[in-house]
Amino acid sequence: MIIFILLGCIVVISFVILLIKIRNKKYINYLYDNSIVIKKLLDINKKYNFHNEFSNFNQSHVYDNEIFYNSISCEDYLIYQLQFIKYDVEKEIDKIKENNFSFKKYCDDVSTIKEFGQYTQESCRLNKKYLLQLEKKLFFKYTLRPILQFKINISLYCSKINGVVYGDKTQTFSTDHIMLLIEKLKNKKGNFYKDKDIWESICRVERGRVSNKMRFAIYKRDNYKCCICGRNENYDYLEIDHIKPIAKGGKSTYDNLQTLCRRCNKNKGDSYFN
Repeated sequence: MIIFILLGCIVVISFVILLIKIRNKKYINYLYDNSIVIKKLLDINKKYNFHNEFSNFNQSHVYDNEIFYNSISCEDYLIYQLQFIKYDVEKEIDKIKENNFSFKKYCDDVSTIKEFGQYTQESCRLNKKYLLQLEKKLFFKYTLRPILQFKINISLYCSKINGVVYGDKTQTFSTDHIMLLIEKLKNKKGNFYKDKDIWESICRVERGRVSNKMRFAIYKRDNYKCCICGRNENYDYLEIDHIKPIAKGGKSTYDNLQTLCRRCNKNKGDSYFN
């Protein structure tokens, strides 16, 4: 008995939903054909071509060295990456600026539309109150909402050497913030950036590119010996050295890294003989 009652309720509900859909379709078709505000809005929409597709510049990186993870901020990492992508990012920001400029004009045009509830043909069989509600919903639905903000998300993770992640931090950067960093990056002499904070951020990230896996690979390549004095030390006394120091434009690449004992690395400092 209960099953039959439930089935009957389902049939009734389904029938009611069907009637609502049929009624809504009738009202919507009427509005498409006769609503003055909908027609004006659609005509205005045709005049505007907003940028809708944007490249994704979100960045993420996993550090297997907790010291580097703690010392490198999300902004440091963004600054480092902007060295290589800043011109592409600027193109996307220009598209955002165009969207904002056009959207102001678009809003002005849309604000002139006042004829809600006015129709080219009257229909006495339609509920006027419900018709007005539906008209406003359709107006809201078809009002254009272009992308007006460009953002970059930076996510940094800390993992054990086996890849298990146990720490993370994320920061979102706005258009204005990104533009400020790009302007600072453009202020350079040769390969060096004049802004001290920008340069220090780049150096921190460059130094952090030497992962623990990379470190042990360098040790193995150099037979666990100091490349200057030849001393064979255990891990506690071996260090990774940048042949051309980061402070002088050196990179964290295998060909620019060598194994040194702690004493030789200290004596070498930032010296570089090309």
